[in-house]
Amino acid sequence: MPLKKKGKKKPKSAKRKEDKADAIPAIDGDPGTLIADGTTDLGKEGKKKKGRKKKVKMSKSEKVLEKLEKSAEKLKAQKDFYHDFIQEMDSWLVRNAEQVVKMFEEFDEDGESIITYDDFKSGMYDMGLTLNDTQVHLLAKLLDRDNSGEIDYTEISKGLQYAKELEEMDREQEEAEKILIVMPKKSEKCPHGCKMGIDQPYRNKNPKYIWLELRLVTFDRELKNHPAHLEVMVQSDATIYSILQLINQETGIHSTKLSVFSDETRNREAVLVAESTLQELGYEGDSYDDPQEVTLYYDYKVEFTECPILLCDHYLRDMLDD
Repeated sequence: MPLKKKGKKKPKSAKRKEDKADAIPAIDGDPGTLIADGTTDLGKEGKKKKGRKKKVKMSKSEKVLEKLEKSAEKLKAQKDFYHDFIQEMDSWLVRNAEQVVKMFEEFDEDGESIITYDDFKSGMYDMGLTLNDTQVHLLAKLLDRDNSGEIDYTEISKGLQYAKELEEMDREQEEAEKILIVMPKKSEKCPHGCKMGIDQPYRNKNPKYIWLELRLVTFDRELKNHPAHLEVMVQSDATIYSILQLINQETGIHSTKLSVFSDETRNREAVLVAESTLQELGYEGDSYDDPQEVTLYYDYKVEFTECPILLCDHYLRDMLDD
C-alpha cells in the first residue's frame, strides 16, 4: 500500500483569505469603479484629486489692451475732464475732418471705409494730435458707436455728436437728482376721480441753468471766502424757498428766520418772496455749458432796520471802513 505524501498544513487564516478572494470576482477596469456589492474599488492610488482649472495666459498685446481699457474707463469717470475732452475733440474732428478722411483713404486698399483702432491711433499721431495713449484709445472708443473694434472714418466729419448727446443726458439726469430739492412740485389730479392732488417731482423738459452764488451778508465784505458763501448750479424754475432749503443743507443753519435778498442792503425791497421762482424774478437762465451767473445774498430776517444795536455787525463794519 503506497504511502501518501505528507504536505504542510495551511494555516486557517490563509484559508480564510483565499476563500474571500474566491468569493469576489475579478473586475477589469480603472480604480474607483463600482463593484457588485455597492462599494467602490479605490485601487492603490486611493481617491482622485480634483484638478485645478488652468488660467488662460494672456498675450502681451492683450494685457496692453486690458490696461488701456481700464485707464480709459477711469478717465471717463472723471466727469469734468470727460466733458471738456468731448467738447475739445469734437471741435478738433469737425475742423480737421476733410484732411483726416483723405489720409485714411490713401491707406484703405479695400475701400470699405473701415479702419482698426491701431490704424486710427497711428493716423491721429501723424496728424499731430497731442494726446497720450489712454486719451487716444478713449477717442477711438467714442467713435466706435457699436463697440465693434473698428471705426468708420467717413463718420468723423460728424465729430462726437453722438457721445455729446449721451453725455448731456447723463449730466442732466445727475444734476436733476442732485438739485431735486430746489425744484418745485407739480400737482396732478387723482386718477380715481377724487378732488385731492398728487404732488410729484416736477421735471422740466427744456431746463435753463443758473450758476448761483449765495453770499452771507454779514461776512460779505470782510471775508470773501467765508465757508457760508456758496456756489451751486440750479435750474431757473427753482423757488426761493427751495434755495433756502439748500442753504440749510449745505451750511447746517437750521433756522426759519433766513431770507434771500437781491442785494446786500437787506431792506424790505430787496427781500425775495419764497414762493417765487428765479425765472419769475427775472433770472431766465441759459444752457448747461453756459449758465447765467447770478449773485444773491442771504441773512437772518431783520425786523428793525434802523437800530444800531440789532444791526451791530453793520454798525461795527462801518466804523472799520472809516
